[in-house]
Amino acid sequence: MGKTDVRRDAIMQVIKDKGSIALTDIVQQFAVSEATARRDLEILEQEKRCIRTFGGAVLESLKVEVPFFNKMDLYTEEKKEIAEKALRYIEDGDIIGLTGGTTTTFIAKKLNQFKNLTVITNAVNIAYELIGTPGLQLIVTGGVIRTQTFELSGPLANATLENLSIRKTFLGVDGVSLSRGMMIYNELEAETNRCMMKRSMETYLVADHSKFSRSSLFVIGEVQETAGIISDSSITPEMMHAFKEAGVPFL
Repeated sequence: MGKTDVRRDAIMQVIKDKGSIALTDIVQQFAVSEATARRDLEILEQEKRCIRTFGGAVLESLKVEVPFFNKMDLYTEEKKEIAEKALRYIEDGDIIGLTGGTTTTFIAKKLNQFKNLTVITNAVNIAYELIGTPGLQLIVTGGVIRTQTFELSGPLANATLENLSIRKTFLGVDGVSLSRGMMIYNELEAETNRCMMKRSMETYLVADHSKFSRSSLFVIGEVQETAGIISDSSITPEMMHAFKEAGVPFL
């Protein structure tokens, strides 16, 4: 087996482990040019081992959901960076919504620096993170919990949200695309996230760069429905330009 085949097998192993890979990650991890990385993904797609997306590739099968604790160990530095950026859009006295997900969990970990905040969430792990935080009022939706994500969803969750008015929601996703929108794996969770967006004056999409090379099963909404995207510094200028042209800024 030649060096090129070994590299492509290694790329596929990353895709299998994480569900996706970004072009920038291939360049950095395998010390190759962007042109070589694109060619590798092109060949892997021809072999029906993956599906190329804007800025990367995903598994040929999109039916695999990565468990929550596995995702917590992926792109941790990027998620910490996103959480720091998200704090710029939160101020004392705010009423904010946090959907489930690992990126929003990292945001929750930093909310203890505020003195007067109301947080609404459908994620049990986020609620646990925030319980007892001084100066923070916590509202947790009802609903049926999925152990894969620790999210509450369904009619009870949606009914809670319908009776609330949220200033800013921070929305986590499994995948995002200009053509396909903002996506997650579970239908009921997608519906609950739509409810939270509907009850919010502003919604911020929080997603690390790997999410822009990944699809999922159910659409929450169009990216243009958000006030902007909060991501990490690995987003390429080309991707920034494409989203800006569509009216969606990276913040």
